[in-house]
Amino acid sequence: MPTNGPHFAVVFAERYESPVDNYLNAWTAIYRLEELIGDAKTLKGYFDTVIPEDTRWYPWVGAEIISYYVIGFVTCLEWHARSRLVDLLSFKPSAAKSDDLRVLKDKVILEMLKNNVTIASIVGAATNISSFEDYMAVFSRIFSALDTKLDAFKAIKAECADTGKPWIEECEIKQLEYLYSFRNELVHEIGINRVGHWNVRERWDPDEAIRTGELVHRMMRAIEASITAKMPPGFPNILGADGFPASEWQRLRQELPILEAEVARITTVFTEEKIERDENWQPANAAAADYLDKELHFIDNASMFHYRYGDMREPLRLALIKSRHAYLKSIIKIVGSVWAIDATDNPVMPEHE
Repeated sequence: MPTNGPHFAVVFAERYESPVDNYLNAWTAIYRLEELIGDAKTLKGYFDTVIPEDTRWYPWVGAEIISYYVIGFVTCLEWHARSRLVDLLSFKPSAAKSDDLRVLKDKVILEMLKNNVTIASIVGAATNISSFEDYMAVFSRIFSALDTKLDAFKAIKAECADTGKPWIEECEIKQLEYLYSFRNELVHEIGINRVGHWNVRERWDPDEAIRTGELVHRMMRAIEASITAKMPPGFPNILGADGFPASEWQRLRQELPILEAEVARITTVFTEEKIERDENWQPANAAAADYLDKELHFIDNASMFHYRYGDMREPLRLALIKSRHAYLKSIIKIVGSVWAIDATDNPVMPEHE
């Protein structure tokens, strides 16, 4: 029945655009999957103690809730794809397609403006990812939008450096496709596979749940390995080579000296000898560096930012460094465009002053 409440996609976008509760990212999907795998391993230990394997009726007859791990696994895949689609559209808005905007009716646009949410988040909420093919299509789209040589299937079949084998073997593709049909039947139907004779019921034992969870984990890591290696600088929520989130504010901070050196070079154009920098630049730059250090110290040590349920510091560090980064880029862009000063082709780190 229709309601007068806000559109579901707007509610979704507003919920996950909070800088403190920003869980719509690849790392959250992987972390949640790892939690579920760990939970399945713990549960297996309980069952091995309470119902030893040699006392079981084969095939496994035990707690049918084990099968429901598939819902969590598929949710992690869906979250992974949604989050990276939002990342793509945030990073490269021109990658949007007309089909992405089918949900943007007049009422939704008004709600978006009222709640200050982005189109990228709305598209992420509204995109349907109900099959393995849908999941792979999202990542093929992301790869092709940024590097035409990349492909999602090539990514998951690439060699894993740790094992020397493909991340996903060809024979495992069918298992990944089956996840979705098994999940859909489990949550929507009660047929012979659920209430028939025990010998014809379709269910997982703990070992199968763990094995399947680890297969899904390998696939997600394979996708992320390609994203880490191939995506251009600035692509959101990149994971490091160790599989953990890379710090965006640290990446931007490392770029500051390069931008500062470019501003310094531009100031020489306006001096008599075109060699000396503007005399006001160095004091301003030094003061900015001192300011950033003191602000970062404040963020690290202020008691009001100690919050056990979320990270308040990381988004604040990012906001701080972003402001300086944007300011320097604005100087380069504005002065360069007004006075037709070309940016140097090979900006370099300045010498220590």
